[in-house]
Formats: sequence, structure tokens, C-alpha cells
Amino acid sequence: MKTAFVTGATGFLGGHLCHLLVTQGWQITALCRSIPKNPIAGVNYVTGNLLDASSISDALENKTDVLFHVAADTNTWHKNNSQQTSTNIQGTKNIIEAAVAKQVGTLLYVSSIVTFGVDHHGLVNTEESNTQTGIDSWVNYVKTKSQAELLVKSAPSQLRTVITNPTHIIGPADQQNWIRLFKMIINDALPTIPQGAGSFADVRDVANGLILAAEKGKHNENYILGGNNLNFPDFIQHVCHVFGCKITAKVLPHGLVKMVAYLKSRFAPAGGKAPDITPESLQVISHEYAVSSNKAKTELGYTIKPLEQSLEDIKADLIERKILTP
Repeated sequence: MKTAFVTGATGFLGGHLCHLLVTQGWQITALCRSIPKNPIAGVNYVTGNLLDASSISDALENKTDVLFHVAADTNTWHKNNSQQTSTNIQGTKNIIEAAVAKQVGTLLYVSSIVTFGVDHHGLVNTEESNTQTGIDSWVNYVKTKSQAELLVKSAPSQLRTVITNPTHIIGPADQQNWIRLFKMIINDALPTIPQGAGSFADVRDVANGLILAAEKGKHNENYILGGNNLNFPDFIQHVCHVFGCKITAKVLPHGLVKMVAYLKSRFAPAGGKAPDITPESLQVISHEYAVSSNKAKTELGYTIKPLEQSLEDIKADLIERKILTP
């Protein structure tokens, strides 16, 4: 029986990963800050914290086959940058050190497409394009994910490492990621249609891609786990078609949206809830890019679901959760 240690197991991607690992017969230990109210059968949950190195060491079994480091702070508001930097950088250092000490077989690091940069437009990102400019970004999330990725790549040579770079992750059972956009579309409450473009990947494809990368990926190499490349107006149009919604929002001038983001960020109190839009989140969502997942398809056997299938499954999930009326 293969053994796995998973961080971020109670999150959107981490939860789907654990479900899939269970169905494939893995023995799973999941590090979480608190035991979930609805645990996944077959997963051994242990409490710990990425910033508490001893809690990681205590939970991680010797010679675990794969450590899936999924957890990250995805904040996009500068007033929360300090905590994010600690989690994404020091937390990753602690994971690497524990993996080396416990002789883990493979460290699978879940990075992000943002490490390829969010300041250029119209580029088709590939692993070979040498466009990983995220380290120079002013957006702390982008910068810290890039720094963490470099830490993984510089880990001691006895630790096999593989890096995955998922794109926008959508799918059923989403609680806090793209669910906000879907709710605004359903309620025709979208203030403006974003002007960016991206690649929309089904969470189940990405979870499967993580396992494939851990098993087949080459040491210290990146694998982009993308989906369907679309601009936001087209993506929203697809959502409306599947959900049976209409939307009256228009594309507002980018300068106006940027000013609104600045004002909301400037006057929201530190320590409170992050504004629904910030200069950082606008920078990320306005990024115009497409990706190629050919390397993951060729070397790993990665597959991409049709967008309509993903949206139909999201629709069924939202109806079941009474967020969308059938």
C-alpha cells in the first residue's frame, strides 16, 4: 500500500486529492489545523501547523512514499502579507526539512501558474518558455509562491521533488474559491465582467494530475496542469448557458475598476475581512494568458475534461447545496 502525507487536505484541491487517493488504495495522513467536521473515510487526520516544525515531524511517518504539499496562503490583500509570507516560505522550508529528515520518497509541491508571471499579456505559457517572472512581482502571493518553488528546487539532492503549476481551478464542492463568482453570476450581481483571460481546470483533473506527477514526473521539473483556455467574457457566457442565467454586467473601463480596488483596499481596516476586490486580486484576475499542458499530457497522461462537463457538475452541486434553483 502506498503512503501519502497531505497538507491542505481540508481545502478544495486537497479534499479532492484525498478522495482520489482513497479510491486508489493509498494510506493517507493529512495535516490540518483542526479535524474537519465531515472527515473523508480512510484519511487519518492529525492536527498541526506549517509554522510548527515539530508538529510536522511528529505527524510524518518515516519513508512516506509521497508528501503532497498542497497548503498555501492565497491571500491577495497587502494587509495580510506578513502571515502569507510566513506560511508560504517558512512553512515550505519546514516541509522540506521534515521530508529530508524522514526520508520521504517524493515531495510533490503544488505551486501555481502565477509563478510564470502576471504582468505580461497574450503569452502561451509552457514549461520551456523561461517566463517564470513571478519572483519579481509586486503581488505578495505571486512572489511568495515563486520563492517557495525555488526552495523546493534547491532541496537536498536525496529528496526527489516534482513541481506542479495548476491554473484557475473550478469544480464541484468549492466552498471559497470560484464559488463567489458563480454566486454573483446566479444572482446577476457581478459588478463588472473581468477583462482577463486564463485556463480553467477541473479540480478532479488537477487532483489526478498531482498523483500522476508524483508517480511519473521527472525530478525537479515543472508540470503545468491547465484546462480550457478562455477569456472571462466567454467563460461567463458558458456559465450562463449551462446555469440558465442572464447577466446584465458590462465590461467597465479598467482604470475605473482599478480605482475602486484601490479605494476598497485603502480604507478597509487591517485585521478585518479582505475586500471583495483589491489591487492585487485585480492584477491576478486581469492577467491575460493561455497555457499548454502538452508536457503533462505526454509525460504523465494528464487529461482535461470539456468545460461543459465541469460546469454541468458544478451546476448539480450548487443545486444540491440549494445555491442554485433547478
